Amino acid sequence: MHKVLVNVALVLGFGLTLLIATTYIALESGGVFIAETKGFDNQAVRKTHIWFVEHENRVFLEAGNPNNPWVKDLEAGSTLILRSADHEATYRYVLHRQGRHREIRQLMRQKYGWRDWWVSLWFDTTQSYLIEAEPVVTDRQPMKLR
Repeated sequence: MHKVLVNVALVLGFGLTLLIATTYIALESGGVFIAETKGFDNQAVRKTHIWFVEHENRVFLEAGNPNNPWVKDLEAGSTLILRSADHEATYRYVLHRQGRHREIRQLMRQKYGWRDWWVSLWFDTTQSYLIEAEPVVTDRQPMKLR
């Protein structure tokens, strides 16, 4: 009996490890910006890994859960800086809270494929909304998007 319990625990542990590893790979294995916002609650800089889609020199982000702190930061008027290994710029943004949910879901599914499907199994995106952003042009040109 003891041996059966140990085997069951090992199988469950392996399965859980596989689920966690697959989710991490889906979320973080490429096509991710680090969004920097100023905290609406304490003004500290908040760094959030976020998926994005590029189109016509704009970046489209998904507020998968509108109650996430980084989204609340943007609603409070925070600056938005998007960073990756080869890109950094400050962005102006518009929050599209209604009417564009289907559009952002389609864009994310097209870009991320199985990763988007996998993440949608574990996280509710039915209330998500679109955030449209474009680089702020200063006297220095923003770095080109990939």
